[in-house]
Amino acid sequence: MSTPLSLLPAGERGPMTAVRNVLTDSLIGEHDELVERVRAALRVEDSENRALRTEALHNEMARDVVRILSAVRGGRASLRGDVADLADAGEAWAKEGVPVDEMLRAWQIGVEVVIGYVRHLGRRSGVEDADLLEFVQSVFAWSDIAVVTAARGHRSAEITRAIVEEERRASFVRGVLFGTVPSSDLSLTAEAYGLDSTGDFVAVRALLGDGVENRKLEIAMGFHDSSQRRQGLCAVVDGAIVGFVSEPPPADCDGLVGFGSPRPLRYVAESYRQATRALMTLQACGLHGAHDLTSLGLRAAVAMDADVSDMIRARYLDPLSGDSARELIVTLRAFLACDMHVERTATRLFVHQNTVRYRIARFEELTGANLRETQVVVEVWWAVALSEMSL
Repeated sequence: MSTPLSLLPAGERGPMTAVRNVLTDSLIGEHDELVERVRAALRVEDSENRALRTEALHNEMARDVVRILSAVRGGRASLRGDVADLADAGEAWAKEGVPVDEMLRAWQIGVEVVIGYVRHLGRRSGVEDADLLEFVQSVFAWSDIAVVTAARGHRSAEITRAIVEEERRASFVRGVLFGTVPSSDLSLTAEAYGLDSTGDFVAVRALLGDGVENRKLEIAMGFHDSSQRRQGLCAVVDGAIVGFVSEPPPADCDGLVGFGSPRPLRYVAESYRQATRALMTLQACGLHGAHDLTSLGLRAAVAMDADVSDMIRARYLDPLSGDSARELIVTLRAFLACDMHVERTATRLFVHQNTVRYRIARFEELTGANLRETQVVVEVWWAVALSEMSL
């Protein structure tokens, strides 16, 4: 296959340049007629496929196709600026919400119309078939360059728009979770995201487990539900996945997920406070999966109430020292888990009953505690739970 006419060096073009000029001059002279033909073809495609959606797109595409292909007359130097402009056109189409496949299909239709019209002009002007083929090849070569440039501009705009939309969604999520979205905007914005603004939502705050990707955990928690059974929005804030969803996440989520109780959208901030507290408790206890304060019970108080924990530590843990400290705590944990039953505790620990009795007595001696008092038992349970946490 020979090199397209317009891409040849000036010294090699010879008389073929005149053929090219005749055809391009004809295109320029019948510019308005050609634009209308392209627009008509786009409207037909639109009515059949409903993909090319706007009259503005028809007009813009028709003008660009004719402008670029007519400029072949000037060769590479004059065309460079025209093609570069298509990057801006691609960005404009993306900003209008036109998908890239629709844009490329529109360009293809326009080129087909122009090529058909070129053939008509060539025959009308007595251009030889070989010369006409050479010109058509030249047009296709520039069309390819134009399409790549427009697609690049479209992609750039899509990326920018995606970033802006992500920031807008994250801002709304933060506003709901912190209770800063004005009541007048809350319902309208929620409905714009396809949410039921009258329903209840559960706030979540989650951290990734080992080897778990953000998207995977978000799906596991109920976000991005294609069935629309669950509704919600999430965002990444300070390294955590935060959001609100219409149903609690499943307990076996592969990560650390704290969630709050269901609340109307305008009160989700209360649920988020609970979710944050639940997540901090999970981290302190070394737990995984999804938990709320109900499932965590008093462990949430142990993890979060620093003043009481400091008092408990000083009262029941600090007096224990040396190698026996861990042994006494293990025995106390088993003793409480066995409802303070010495024989069952001994069986669980594989020790003699007298060993259990000795260790309990030793703990009471070191701390001055009396495990026959209910309040002391509760405080000792707190101390044992505290000893297991990473605080």
